[in-house]
Amino acid sequence: MSYNENVALNWTSHPALPTLSPEDMKAMSAEKILAYYNRREAAIAAERESPYDFGFELGPWKTADEQLASHSELLLMGGNRAGKSELCAKRVIQCLTENPGTVIWCLTETSANSIQFQQALIFKYLKPEHKRLGRTPTGYLTYSIKNGFTAAKFVLPNKSVCIFRNWSQDISTIEGGEIGCPAPPVNGTHNIGYWADELVPLPWIETLRYRCITRSHKEADGVVRSAKGLVSFTAVDGWNPTVKSLLTGARTIKSCEADLLPGETVPLIQQPLRKASSIVYFHTAENPFGGWEAMKATLEGEKRDVILCRAYGVPVKASRAIFPLLSDKNYREPEKIPILSDPENNPATWVTVIDPAGAKPWSIALIGVDAHNVAWVVKEFPDFGTFGAWIDMAGGDKLRAGEAAHPNGYGILDYVEAIKEMEGDRKCHRIIDPRLGAASYQKAEGSSNIIDDLADEGITVYPAEALDIETGLQAINNLLAWKSDQPMSLENKPRLMISEECQNTISCLQEYQPGNLKDFSKDFIDLLRYFAVGAFEHYEEEDMAISQPRGY
Repeated sequence: MSYNENVALNWTSHPALPTLSPEDMKAMSAEKILAYYNRREAAIAAERESPYDFGFELGPWKTADEQLASHSELLLMGGNRAGKSELCAKRVIQCLTENPGTVIWCLTETSANSIQFQQALIFKYLKPEHKRLGRTPTGYLTYSIKNGFTAAKFVLPNKSVCIFRNWSQDISTIEGGEIGCPAPPVNGTHNIGYWADELVPLPWIETLRYRCITRSHKEADGVVRSAKGLVSFTAVDGWNPTVKSLLTGARTIKSCEADLLPGETVPLIQQPLRKASSIVYFHTAENPFGGWEAMKATLEGEKRDVILCRAYGVPVKASRAIFPLLSDKNYREPEKIPILSDPENNPATWVTVIDPAGAKPWSIALIGVDAHNVAWVVKEFPDFGTFGAWIDMAGGDKLRAGEAAHPNGYGILDYVEAIKEMEGDRKCHRIIDPRLGAASYQKAEGSSNIIDDLADEGITVYPAEALDIETGLQAINNLLAWKSDQPMSLENKPRLMISEECQNTISCLQEYQPGNLKDFSKDFIDLLRYFAVGAFEHYEEEDMAISQPRGY
């Protein structure tokens, strides 16, 4: 195309490729203007012809690829039109194309949703020659906008197969078969076994994981990993069983400022309790194709929960949550806790809280109160790293006992050793459940109780204040309270912080269900209740004369 400065150029609209402004063009020669115009138009045409080869890749895609490279499952939480499904579709096609004999299942809620959304995206990223494949001796691919792929599957000439399923079908449809690459993936592609999009039920996720196991390969870091799973959705229904299972206890690895929620941060990467999984958040603002300006206008004046979900992909728990101010701001890496990393310059008043039990293991917490009267939960027993999870999230809304809550065979001497190991050489005040601690039981030498038995072993404990549960929960919320609409400072901050190593404590705070007698999260909440109603404050060591349960 020749360029005439008296004729306006017909710029094709593209949100990621800028046009030249009149000011730019005044400073450029006609030849340079035309060269830029032609390069831009050619790039747009190439992208339309083959998104597989020339498609624009969003910034968060690199982050997702990095996490997928070192994990077997990637959960993509995203705001509306944030680009998470586009990424999944392209990576599925790349894996099928580059790795002969690959089998990938693509799953969504219904057949109609599959055709309208998932299959349409998959077709978009097929190579042009595959879109025209039809029926051949080595492949099979026919597609229509109305009906999707014939028989809800296609076969590429390299014998790779993509099969579409939905969870309106019986789960038995995915109980058999192998998915993923039969050989180690090539050309930097991922070994993908499935892509589940939107509202996937938890039992399907659990079953899909087992279907990936047999197609495992040693990766670049030397670790053998199973075929990978992609799970993408906008959690508009909030803290559903799947979200709960995947996100409970997740710690934030990377975050950023939420521009629509001044003073707040939102996660970018999280590490869930399941170490084989990773969570990446896609924010709508990062997708130039997502209509961010219109989204902002739509969200103006909306509730915080709606903004978190629709713009940032952050699922929010139901309004019944007992600790509404609990957030990532309450968690710290152990090396960033001053009373642990630099105790000489940041001394603490130490409290050991004990909640004995019968059939279950005891639960114990070590809490340090710093000079600013901020309470730091630094150790827990049973801890997640050693004993596993205290609560099992696979039960959906009905929490079950996790591995750590199963009977461990400990006697009084074992718990004495556990307490001593937690405390180290720290001088600690100790409090215990007043009911069970003082409850009498028979021994060969007569009646006794846990308080007396611990004292016999050199562990002095005092009954915690026996206040009602509601008062205790309010006391916890008082420690969590701060003015979140104002900057955090020494005067404005939560006064309950938790080490990220105390994952069982964190999970129980997130999942506590008061009134449910079978709620296994109650035990760690009781520890925090006993501490909170004790009104413990920081004291210099010389003033730490131990008194009765209420502090020093």
